[in-house]
Amino acid sequence: MSGNTLAGYFKHAVAWTKTDQAEFPYKAEVDGQNWQIRINDFPNKELYTLLVQGKIIGDFDEWPGHWQR
Repeated sequence: MSGNTLAGYFKHAVAWTKTDQAEFPYKAEVDGQNWQIRINDFPNKELYTLLVQGKIIGDFDEWPGHWQR
């Protein structure tokens, strides 16, 4: 990984797959690790949370341009 910060994870080009789970609508496998996107209680929190292997990496509002949904 490109560091353990959210910005480091944003550097990866990721092709996300839709799920049927409202709270976790996207998943991907990147370098053998399971990535998930969680939807948060917006606007009280940032819109999204990135989880890698079940660990929270960070919250964000702006979807990275090279992440494909």
